[in-house]
Amino acid sequence: YVHLPWCLKKCPYCDFNSHEQRGGVPEDEYLAALRADLESALPLVWGRRIHSVFIGGGTPSLFSPGAIDQLVTDLRARLPFEPGCEITLEANPGTFERDRFKAFRAAGVTRLSIGVQSFDDTMLQALGRVHDAAQAHAAVAEAREHFETFNLDLMYALPGQSVAQFEADLNRALAHEPPHLSVYHLTIEPNTYFAKYPPKV
Repeated sequence: YVHLPWCLKKCPYCDFNSHEQRGGVPEDEYLAALRADLESALPLVWGRRIHSVFIGGGTPSLFSPGAIDQLVTDLRARLPFEPGCEITLEANPGTFERDRFKAFRAAGVTRLSIGVQSFDDTMLQALGRVHDAAQAHAAVAEAREHFETFNLDLMYALPGQSVAQFEADLNRALAHEPPHLSVYHLTIEPNTYFAKYPPKV
């Protein structure tokens, strides 16, 4: 697991180590820190072969394809990757640009995990997401074009969401025929914005 902690905006339900980007993401400095951290830990993991890499966040797709290419190169240079090692990148439809996913594929990423959360604009607004339903659909279509496999993240028990609304959301997700679908219950964690200011239901 590699953590890239910056986001366009901190979601009100999120309790992960993530921070709103201000003035751009310090890609070079952060990659240098990751290299130093990995090299200090190599004696503890020596001989272990790597079957999968998950680049999470935050919003890793905020990093440029060039920076992701460098990250994958740095990892491969220091760790013994198994042939066919799966390299997953978390992606936010709010950072989606046409051909960006293609560039991540060229950088060595083999799988995307797309944080759709919902295909309903009202639910997305309630969650404080930076993307809308149209961007979510476009991002999934682009992922399908450039990746053999990808994952969709979907949430339920959202503020004001009915069972029928979730069923409609689930059907929209399944219509894309994702190779993998992860469905999460919205949990109000301590010290988040939602914990301090509970959403209306």
